Amino acid sequence: MSSESFAHDFINLGKITDVRKRTHCPFCRLTLAAVGGARVPDTKNGSPVSVEVSIIKNGVSPRGGSSLPTRVLMPSVSAQNEFVDEAAVFPEIAVVANDSPAGPVSLVRAVDPEKIDFGVVSNWLAMCETFHRDECRKKPGLDNFPVHPATILKEFRLIDVERACLVRATSDSKYAALSYVWGSAKVLRTLMSNVESLEQPGAFNTPEICPQIPLTVRDAMQATKRMGIRHLWVDALCIVQDDEGGEKLPHIKQMNRIYETAEIVIVAMSGKDANAGLPGVRPWTRNYEQHIEQMTPKLRLGIRTSYGNDCVGSVYGTRGWTYQETCFARRQLIFVGGQAVFLCRFAGNWSEDRVIEDQELVLAEMLDGGSSGAWDHADDIRCYEGPVQNYSSRTLTFRSDVYAAFAGVAQRMRDLLGTDLCHGLPPRYFDWCLLWDPMNAQTRCREGTASWSWAGWSGGVFPRIWDWYSPKTGAIQKALKVRTWIIWYHRVAHDSTECQLVWDWTGGNGTKGSRKGRNFYGGKARSRFEMDCSRTRPTERTLAGAPTYYPDILCDAPGSGFLQFWTVSVRFRLDKPVSSDDGAARNWFGGHTTLGIFGSSGRELGTISVGDAWLVKSSLPLTQEFILLCEARDERAEDYNYDDEPGWKYRVMLLEWHGEYAERVAVGSINKGDEADGSPVWKEIILG
Repeated sequence: MSSESFAHDFINLGKITDVRKRTHCPFCRLTLAAVGGARVPDTKNGSPVSVEVSIIKNGVSPRGGSSLPTRVLMPSVSAQNEFVDEAAVFPEIAVVANDSPAGPVSLVRAVDPEKIDFGVVSNWLAMCETFHRDECRKKPGLDNFPVHPATILKEFRLIDVERACLVRATSDSKYAALSYVWGSAKVLRTLMSNVESLEQPGAFNTPEICPQIPLTVRDAMQATKRMGIRHLWVDALCIVQDDEGGEKLPHIKQMNRIYETAEIVIVAMSGKDANAGLPGVRPWTRNYEQHIEQMTPKLRLGIRTSYGNDCVGSVYGTRGWTYQETCFARRQLIFVGGQAVFLCRFAGNWSEDRVIEDQELVLAEMLDGGSSGAWDHADDIRCYEGPVQNYSSRTLTFRSDVYAAFAGVAQRMRDLLGTDLCHGLPPRYFDWCLLWDPMNAQTRCREGTASWSWAGWSGGVFPRIWDWYSPKTGAIQKALKVRTWIIWYHRVAHDSTECQLVWDWTGGNGTKGSRKGRNFYGGKARSRFEMDCSRTRPTERTLAGAPTYYPDILCDAPGSGFLQFWTVSVRFRLDKPVSSDDGAARNWFGGHTTLGIFGSSGRELGTISVGDAWLVKSSLPLTQEFILLCEARDERAEDYNYDDEPGWKYRVMLLEWHGEYAERVAVGSINKGDEADGSPVWKEIILG
């Protein structure tokens, strides 16, 4: 590679097979390592993979000087029109800091292969405190400050890393928190039988207890001490794990406060279980290889890592419990890729191999506005839909934890949306939140959760009100008053005839008379169907043969998970589609098959995507019962005039009956008026 190559803004290195052969070229070796090395294939779907390098000039100034152009190289791979997903995303190559005569910041820093320099880590914390100040002390997504858990929880314990024991926290106790994966490792847990002994000074250093503490927890204690923080919160030790009727549930419900109050959250991203440790805390435990090449006698180039590339494939990123822990972290120290990375609202990637200690660079990051992660959208349904999409794609060792591992997120949604959750759905936006699509192959969790909720399925879901309508919650509330008709009731228990409204638009102050002529959201009831639809109150009855679902700890007035309501029932035929419908029920991801919905006239009315696991039990064609849910759109209005444009349809739910109650199979769409082609009747439904 000649120096003349860098006079342009783009370098074509040719096929990756040729780049691999040029082992004598330091730049080729470095570029190959940056894009992913051996994990990048030679071809993609028959097309050869090529390597290109873009030359980016930025104007970050050296310390105390004027802005100078700094060249950053961004290697990438391509294979004609094929996306090479095995390659690293946005890798960068830059000058090693000590070799840059002008001394510009954000270059490559040589990393100590033996251990982490906690002086650098402490400096990151000090820089955040100095420059970001209150902005990184506020709750993520909100404009106020966290309330210390010790003021809310009766028994809020912390590990005193100096005294090596559990202590009762006070409202001024500063602490770090650990986010990690338990996995299959044996984890020391605080129990009612040992809590007193663990509160004795030096308990965690005793020969009886110390060997029982997983390596990740021991390393977190050491890291906390070396950052100059006195206390550490670890779930297994700071919650009495068998106190089911006492302090355990209140702690679970306050996970948002526990993590957002922490000075920093230590994230064991690279660990597959609790014994993986934190690489680099103990000497020679990080197995870190830094790629630096000598280009000329006076110039070295190195790879500037992006921690996101190292997160790909991590067990941590697949686990349900870890999702909310990083959602609420104001600051994070992430152990990944063999090094430590610092994140906060404004610091997007302060890593050991980057020089970032410069006032102008830090202030430039702040001018970008920062990020509150999942909570960036105020008065926006995406603060519900984004977390649900992310969380539902993760796995749980115990499916019974599906609500508990989401409890902190639910508390923040209550703050932002003004409503609690009913088995995972916000009642204030209930109809449209029922319309979630599957993201991939799903498995129905019949014994523990309701089919109408995303929580009732193992596999990711795609709630997308933001996609086909406005994401603004005020606009959604207004539309729901016009586009819905079902009065949703929740059965209290199987052996009870009592039903309660899923949500009361009057705030509990209304009377039966004040609700007359109003729909579920307080809008004026409208006549839509050519039948008597006046009956909306549930029939008093008990329910036999139905499963008991997991307790809904996310709701203030939890029900059984079985809805009871009246709506239009129709019967349609399912068969292979004859038209290419770009509307609802598109086959977004794998594990599903798109079918046509046919009326009694033989005309195709719409489409629906059903899970392959359900379809394999039946043979086409087959006639099934559907219910009409509400009006909604399949596509975004072209000029964003959602309410006046054509395109509103009826969303329909395909049902499968189990004795006295039905379950959701899938949701699709038909045109308004097409319900007449399915022998419509006004019917009472119990939906589990």
